[in-house]
Amino acid sequence: MVRTIVCDLDGSLMNPSSGIYVKEAVKEALIEVEKKKVLVILNSARCFQGVYPLSKQILMQDFGGYVISCNGAHCLDVKMKKTMFEYVISNNDVSFIWQYAQKHNLGVGYSQPDYFVANKMTYGFELDMHNCDVDYILTNHMEKYLKNSVWKVSISDSKERIDSIYDEMKSRIESNCNVRVVHSTDTMIDIIHKDCEKLNSVNRLLEKINISWQDVSSIGDGSSDAPVLEASGLGVTLENGCEACKKVANKIVPSCYEDGCIEWLKEL
Repeated sequence: MVRTIVCDLDGSLMNPSSGIYVKEAVKEALIEVEKKKVLVILNSARCFQGVYPLSKQILMQDFGGYVISCNGAHCLDVKMKKTMFEYVISNNDVSFIWQYAQKHNLGVGYSQPDYFVANKMTYGFELDMHNCDVDYILTNHMEKYLKNSVWKVSISDSKERIDSIYDEMKSRIESNCNVRVVHSTDTMIDIIHKDCEKLNSVNRLLEKINISWQDVSSIGDGSSDAPVLEASGLGVTLENGCEACKKVANKIVPSCYEDGCIEWLKEL
């Protein structure tokens, strides 16, 4: 019996980079699942401000549920408004990454609870801003706005520039900082704590709330979702899902562009 669902956002519940909220039909399908007393966990690479508004859209503040954001770096109990756990990047590591990006004339930024701090606006940051309910502060003085925990640092530039520097960047940053460098999109590199990933964070949460993986159904489309699908009692991907997801999924539904997640939700 499914007691909990774990949902990736971009490419699963919604089209990639399509804004903050899911379509009305997807919203209604999720609320119907919640009415059946199935717990919802939103599990996304997006920053917190890109996931939390969706939790409000589907009334998780009433039904309960959890938001895991920044590739697993932060977990919030939505109803209690309580942080369950977090993986924090140290201020020294944030400073090192910022200086590295500045030296190579790359866009760089870090998240704070109420704003995102960047050295310049890039196409990747513009897309991210479209998907997040957060203000951007542009500055050359990163330490001035570093007030709270940093869950994710991002480096952004053109696809060509990112591709040309990625290997050297990953080696340099990971050898000097306690972080993991992830090629998130064509124009965006995400940097998170080295112990942080989607599977680890979902597993940590399930242990805290005493739910077995056998009672979980999950949906996802990206390589970081595949281990979550494999661990779940019922793992679901979409036609647009990557090969790693399709290899481990128990079920494949139509693509996100056809709102394939609704088929999954209605069968729960």
